[in-house]
Amino acid sequence: MMCGKTKSGFEYSIDSNVMDNMELLDAVAEIDSNPLALSKVLKMVLGEEERKALYDHLRQEDGRVPVKAVSEEITDIFTSSGKNGKN
Repeated sequence: MMCGKTKSGFEYSIDSNVMDNMELLDAVAEIDSNPLALSKVLKMVLGEEERKALYDHLRQEDGRVPVKAVSEEITDIFTSSGKNGKN
């Protein structure tokens, strides 16, 4: 299990096997040409419950969850998990 905290303070835990998935890599690669793939990546990495927790963490006063903020968070999670995976 990989656990961490993003720069904004969102705490997450991810099954270590999640990152070893070619379909996840395909979805990440697709984000540049299809921004809707970000939602799929979040589901694959965080699962439904933690994805909802991330959205609630980032939710603005008007109820919106900014796409840019979500993108920054998943980038932070990937960056942190890469560091945690190194010996």
